[in-house]
Amino acid sequence: VAATNADTISLPPGYRWRKLIAWGDALFDGMAPFDPDALTRAEQEKRFGDANDMLALFPARYSFPWPVDQTSLILCTNNEYADPALMFPCVRAPADFNAAHWETAYAAVGISVVEVEQRGGDWRIQTNAPSDQAINRRITPFSPVVFSGPAAQHRWISAAAVKFNEAEPGAPRTVRCGTLANCSGGRTPWGTYLSAEENFDGFFALTDAAAEPLDAARADAAWLYDAGRFGYPLFSRTGVARAPRQFDVSHNPHGPSLYGWVLEVDPYDPSWTPRKRTALGRKKGECATTAIAKDGRVAIYMGDDQIDHFVFKFVTNGRFDPADRLANRDLLDHGKLYAARLDEDGGGEWLELTPEACNAAVAEAPFHAPFADLGDVVMRAREAATLLGATQMDRPEDVEAPVDSEWRGQGAVLVVCTNNRNESFPHPGNPRRGAAQAEPMQQANVAGHILRIDEAEGDHAATRFRWDVFALCGDPAAAPSFTLPGGIAADVSVSIARAPTFTGDRFTCPDNICFDSSGNVWIATDGSPAVFPDCNDSVLATSVTASAPREIKRFLVGPVGAEICGPTLSLDERAFLCAIQHPGEADIAGTNISELRWRRGQRPPSNFPDGGAAWPRSAVVVVTRDDGGKIGS
Repeated sequence: VAATNADTISLPPGYRWRKLIAWGDALFDGMAPFDPDALTRAEQEKRFGDANDMLALFPARYSFPWPVDQTSLILCTNNEYADPALMFPCVRAPADFNAAHWETAYAAVGISVVEVEQRGGDWRIQTNAPSDQAINRRITPFSPVVFSGPAAQHRWISAAAVKFNEAEPGAPRTVRCGTLANCSGGRTPWGTYLSAEENFDGFFALTDAAAEPLDAARADAAWLYDAGRFGYPLFSRTGVARAPRQFDVSHNPHGPSLYGWVLEVDPYDPSWTPRKRTALGRKKGECATTAIAKDGRVAIYMGDDQIDHFVFKFVTNGRFDPADRLANRDLLDHGKLYAARLDEDGGGEWLELTPEACNAAVAEAPFHAPFADLGDVVMRAREAATLLGATQMDRPEDVEAPVDSEWRGQGAVLVVCTNNRNESFPHPGNPRRGAAQAEPMQQANVAGHILRIDEAEGDHAATRFRWDVFALCGDPAAAPSFTLPGGIAADVSVSIARAPTFTGDRFTCPDNICFDSSGNVWIATDGSPAVFPDCNDSVLATSVTASAPREIKRFLVGPVGAEICGPTLSLDERAFLCAIQHPGEADIAGTNISELRWRRGQRPPSNFPDGGAAWPRSAVVVVTRDDGGKIGS
């Protein structure tokens, strides 16, 4: 597909797309057509959420191995955030947003679960009658969840839970904090959905920097380090103007500790309260993807999506039982959490995060607070990884391992690093380009890269690995000097030691990936127009097994201002699905919607997916071949 700034989905000949579901579409029978200006919290809790990110498909009738021929499916979708400038068309200025508007915006995030039917290439949503047993449902920041694993009784969680349950009373032993800022995630072999909470700090406000609860919290050195590392609002009135009270750190300084976890949802069982699996560690999580190790234990790979943060792996103590789905639902409460250290020679080690190892490191760095127990380690997983010498990465987002039909991997893992615009020294596995490598300060990795890890002996429970660069993103035909929009000089070449890592279509800022059974990897981008402004964010494909330089081809280009995320294939691989997130959030010149709408008085620069004069909506789209064949074949 050629580079384009068209406000639509651009595809190769022989393919077509259609909208499956979009923000505001009804999940239940008998609901009125969507009106964004009439939206309330109660309405939004019965409608598809906003800013859909990760997508996961499940067969409606579970068996193992998963059947590939079912026409009834369950779709789970993350709803990452809600941009006020893309909501409520009748609102004319940010100051006009009232508390009800903000509460509705919070209800637009979290997770959407919905039944889907697909017959002969025709995909459609199945609405339910509203009930506690309906498969279709929303999980929002106001929903009940259960904390499990080593940090379930952590002092910060206990303190914050009181405030949340005062605001949203509910069932005993649950916390009405739900989930938010959900970016990517994963599926488990036992048919549950894993959703990773990422930029949760942006949902919190500070209304009184001198409030007594906040002063008391600042006396805890561990909390103060954590607040700085995650970016809580701390010292002046900042954050969401009219956030619900439980999201005000002046009143509830430990509120952010309820987020940054991996949430496990059972799409088949609406009565099973979602679990926050604290054993997997707290971070700005991008993903939680699964591969079964050689001995039957389960490995979960996770990226911490912030510049200079880490790649994590969790390995369960227990083994997957394919004959008993429900027996596997608590596997993720017990195991070992690791962070990756990459060595200059191409080797690497998974460093186990334990209280003993962390406290030995604290003895050499006394400005860090000691770790009380394993619950404290997983709560402070970023700090633990730093102390133990894990490798800082260029925004590690998706971390995925190709697996077979029985979820067994062969030891290969791809780590997607979106970019690093800071001029900084390179870390192993995070290359810098060209002549700048001879300079004391290295140039920024504006284009990002994809790393490959090969676990020792092909075993996903291994503690050693080898690594190399799968793709150094950029332009295979790049000139020695390249200027970014805004006049900043950059190097976007794709070679390491003069050897190109790929050929074909240029791309930058890789984000989420998925694999097919033919050995291809599908790569979605986020922010590529900030480097190559002649093309909206895209999906590209290449072979996992081909030798470098492997050919990369552009398969799909999204509409104006949209990030492409959540790429996934249907179970029979005859459909490709992706999330079109925040269409219209910027124009083709890169001007953000807040500037366009609030300062210039303009409408959003997109009308996707409905066209005409419609207000833009985040959406899930389905791509199929005209001949009904497998995608990419």
